[in-house]
Amino acid sequence: MPTISVRISEKEKKELIQYGHLSNSVREALRLYLNAKKSQQLLRKLEELQLNNPVKTTTLEEVRLIKEDRNR
Repeated sequence: MPTISVRISEKEKKELIQYGHLSNSVREALRLYLNAKKSQQLLRKLEELQLNNPVKTTTLEEVRLIKEDRNR
């Protein structure tokens, strides 16, 4: 397993230790950071797709589509 070094202040260290082992807190922080970045990328791609392929439906059309899906 690779090792990384992280510089934090004593205050930050004390705050992190309140939530458990320091290594677990740092791992969880990295997981959250990576998930946030992935979400941002997906949202950007979605926005680009919506700009390139605008889909406009009325409420009545949406209700009709939902009913069709339920009847399948």
